[in-house]
Amino acid sequence: MADSRRDSEWSPSDLTAVPTPTLSRSPTLALDIDINNPADLEAQLLRLKERRDSANTTSSTSSSSSDTPSKPKPKTLSTYLTTTLSPSSKYLQTQFLFLSFATGIIDACTFSLYSVFVTKQTGNTIFLALSALKHTSVSQNEANVAISISTFFISAVLFGHLGAAVGKQTRLWMFTSNCISTALVFAATASRYWCKQEATGSIALIIIALLSIAMGAQVTLAFAIKVPDINTTMVTGAIIQIATDANIFNRDNSARSRRSVFFLAMLGGAFVGAGCASRGDAVVGLLVAACLKLVVTLMGVV
Repeated sequence: MADSRRDSEWSPSDLTAVPTPTLSRSPTLALDIDINNPADLEAQLLRLKERRDSANTTSSTSSSSSDTPSKPKPKTLSTYLTTTLSPSSKYLQTQFLFLSFATGIIDACTFSLYSVFVTKQTGNTIFLALSALKHTSVSQNEANVAISISTFFISAVLFGHLGAAVGKQTRLWMFTSNCISTALVFAATASRYWCKQEATGSIALIIIALLSIAMGAQVTLAFAIKVPDINTTMVTGAIIQIATDANIFNRDNSARSRRSVFFLAMLGGAFVGAGCASRGDAVVGLLVAACLKLVVTLMGVV
């Protein structure tokens, strides 16, 4: 009876007391739906479906494009030549050992021919003082020593600044520098063979200048690339470093091995140069050194 009474007391006007459900607007979907308008609701749902399909397509395209590996850029000659050389490369270190061997030959030959070094300017500095004071322990060849020191210095200035402009540690500059240096050694060898063979005079000074410029270029390049322990000319530092190495007897000691091989390369080259000079004309030794430098030049582009 109580339920019947409540049902009989209900009237349509009571609908106004029931709150109308509303949909909150999502900030991402931005729907403006009128729940009392079925057409509007259907249109909004259709637009929502289209947005969802579009977003899925874009995401799929982006994912597939990111998963696709990019093709490597073709390696051009320009890229290859401008590559920075790695001083730790065994191949590069081998080239510098060949240059060290050539240095030993050239200095042994030039000292036997002209009583002067074209690479070891420390010795030339001592010779210059002894010659100026007319000491009997050295030949009176102040002109030879002076031209060697001065042209070596000019070469270092020229090739040092040119290398900095081109890229002193690039394959291109090493190839260019070695080409010029090798050509100068060949020119000096030809001059010694074809021209008047005297220990002093204008021809001797020209040959010394050509060799000093060539070796100045080589040593400048070696110091620029900074191959560890192989500078192609100075063995004093290598000897000191070997002697003071706390790990000298360790089996795995690459620094000690490089310094030792560098010293042996210089010593071996000196024996070859001295042998050529003692058994004939030192021009043979210069030719061997020039050929070695040519081999290194060709190795630089491989």
